Formats: sequence, structure tokens, C-alpha cells
Amino acid sequence: MVSPTVEIKTAALLEVLDADIRHLESALSRLDLLRSLLIRRENAALEQLLGDIQQQAEAYRAIEQKRQQLRNDLALALGCTEGELTLSRLRKELSGPTCSEAQRRCGAAVADRQARLRSLAAQLKREHTLTALLLRDCARFNRSLLRVFLGSAGRGCATYSPTGATQRGTGAALMSIQF
Repeated sequence: MVSPTVEIKTAALLEVLDADIRHLESALSRLDLLRSLLIRRENAALEQLLGDIQQQAEAYRAIEQKRQQLRNDLALALGCTEGELTLSRLRKELSGPTCSEAQRRCGAAVADRQARLRSLAAQLKREHTLTALLLRDCARFNRSLLRVFLGSAGRGCATYSPTGATQRGTGAALMSIQF
């Protein structure tokens, strides 16, 4: 039988897991917005988005600390280390044959949150990869533009005449960077 303390701490953990779910959903929408703003090249909106991300990250730190404290408390109540306590183990502890109906409902709620978090984490990983690919393509495109405008990636080829005078090969570039 699981102690009532575990049930109370699990209810608090469910609230934290709900906050984690909202945070991941928000991160997904921010990644989508980031990609659209990059494509449209809306610099002011990108700056605003960066500020919003920083504010949300600071606010989320409190939730992370609360989760860690609850995890520590639950580990102590269940007689295991903090590293051994996972959502799967907590779910198993709350679904044993000696558990009350309320504890089984808590176990089912933990399983629901766990499944939702797994789904969101997989989706976030995919969206992160897509965003990274877009950023990589943007960087590659910008390097290509610089090569066209400045010639040979801005390095400028220097050649020497028979008299020893330096001649820079700027004929291929659209713009000369010589002063």
C-alpha cells in the first residue's frame, strides 16, 4: 500500500507535468513562428520572439525546481533514489493490487501525462530538426550571396605583375572591398 503522502505529492506532480505539457506545446508553436518569421525576414518580430523566449525560459525555471523537489520527495516516500524514480516506476507503484481506487486514478493520470509528454517530445524533436535545417539553408544561401557580391568568399585573389606590383582579382565580384 502506498502512503497518502505519495498520493498528495503525485497530485502536485501532475500539475507540474501539465505545466510541462503547456511548455512543450508553447515551444512547438514558437518553433513554427520562428520558421515563418525567418522565411518572411521579419527582423522586428524575430527580436520580439527572442525576448518572449527568454522571459518564458526564466519563468519555466521555477517549474523545473518544483518538479525536482517533488521528485525528491516522492523518491524518499517510495524508498528509492531520485535517479531511480521515473514516471513509469511511479505509475507502477500507483497501480499495484494493494492500491486504493484514488491511487489507481492517479496512476492512470500519470500514464496519460507520460504518453502526452512522449508524443510532444517526439514532435518537438522533429520540429527542431526542421528548424535547424532551415537555418542551415539560410546560412548556406547567405554565404553564396557573399561569394557572388565579394568574390571568392571575400578573400580576394592577389596576383603579381612581372614588375612585382600586386594586382587583386576583383573582376568576378559584383562589389570590390578594396579601399
